[in-house]
Amino acid sequence: MLVEVVDRLNLISGRIEGDITKEVAKRYFQEVGKVADQKGLNRVITDLREANLKVDERDMRDLSKELAQLGLACTFRRAMVVKNDVNDYKLWENHCLSAGHKDLRLFSDKDAALEWLAE
Repeated sequence: MLVEVVDRLNLISGRIEGDITKEVAKRYFQEVGKVADQKGLNRVITDLREANLKVDERDMRDLSKELAQLGLACTFRRAMVVKNDVNDYKLWENHCLSAGHKDLRLFSDKDAALEWLAE
């Protein structure tokens, strides 16, 4: 798991590789929230192309409701770069949208994600 600030783009860049469990996702969101608070940033790109989602729907729903407590406000603009098979991530996106996180999009192309974040 990697979380870093990209100063020239004024955003947080993260990457998760391997299995994503609820615990891994929670640690990632806590780290992003901490960095966002320290640097005053609210745009995040997360590269999940080398990750395998191992979270059930109940955990997704619960975690989506905890995001604000972990430091990711509903006003954050978040791009997720995923493999072409987006079905499970689409479910996560829907739970986040239901929890009030309206500025979240899935991408299979990192450049397109960065372009959207720059808008």
